[in-house]
Amino acid sequence: MHARISKNPQAAARWVEAAALNGIVSAQIAWGQMLVDGHGVARDPEAGRRWFDVAAAAGSAEGRNMVGRAFELGWGVAADPARAAGHYRQAAEAGHGWGQFNLATLLLEGRGVPLSRTEALHWYVRAARRGGGEAAAKSATMVGRYLEHGWDRPSRPAAAARWYLRGAEGGDYRGQFDLARLLLERTGRLDLAAPWFTRAVEAGVPAFCRHVGMALRGSPEPTLRQIALRALERAAESGEPEDLRAYGGALAEGLGAIPDAAAAAQFFRRAREAENEARRLAAKGASAVAASSSPASRKRPTALLRAARHALTAAHRARRSITNR
Repeated sequence: MHARISKNPQAAARWVEAAALNGIVSAQIAWGQMLVDGHGVARDPEAGRRWFDVAAAAGSAEGRNMVGRAFELGWGVAADPARAAGHYRQAAEAGHGWGQFNLATLLLEGRGVPLSRTEALHWYVRAARRGGGEAAAKSATMVGRYLEHGWDRPSRPAAAARWYLRGAEGGDYRGQFDLARLLLERTGRLDLAAPWFTRAVEAGVPAFCRHVGMALRGSPEPTLRQIALRALERAAESGEPEDLRAYGGALAEGLGAIPDAAAAAQFFRRAREAENEARRLAAKGASAVAASSSPASRKRPTALLRAARHALTAAHRARRSITNR
């Protein structure tokens, strides 16, 4: 199912929907996520949440966790961390790794539940010890942070490094970064740390890469400055003006390499274009709001609104016809 959706979501949509309607729980969850994301189908978060409800009602811990995600992130429903925590707890107690991780995160942050680092650690450890998978890797990284920073207990950097290694080997880019940082701080072995920094940058999302780039760009080590340059390049994939400008500045100053004024100018230009486009869209949105609230617009519906009403009436009649059959 995952392969079909990844290869061609539009073509897979009918197949996944049909499987969901036929009671296949994994398809119900996949179809719900496609609706939430608008992946291969028109975006409809409320309908997606309802499919998560269906899977959860069938006894699926993964479905229950996804209902929790809907309440935490406001997918088709008002965001409600307290209700999210209740669903996460049910999934966690059923042994679901992501449910355990998500519940632990709410407990650690005190969102929707009373803050409890001790109970959060309990659930991170349980998720980390479940075996492989992304939830286990991310949970191992969080256990490492408890041990390194001494949250509610004495700091144990050596033990933290072992947990970071579990997270890093499991593919968690934050675990890879934390392991590299701790190795460098404790041993000074750049040859051990640099490969993990590199893996973290290649796996990380743009926002994380921005953090890595800024953290490493001031290093006196040429190897780390080169990694910082690559991190800022990855961050620029976001298309955000500040990321484009930061990477352009790094190219201009020759961070980890020879200065490249021509390439820097291209990124500075892209940053300006992105800012101008953002201003244009903001102005267009403001104009639309002003037009909709003007006295003339309130006197009578526009042709577009009349057409929309006719379409809704026709759709309602069609639904009644289908239901009557």
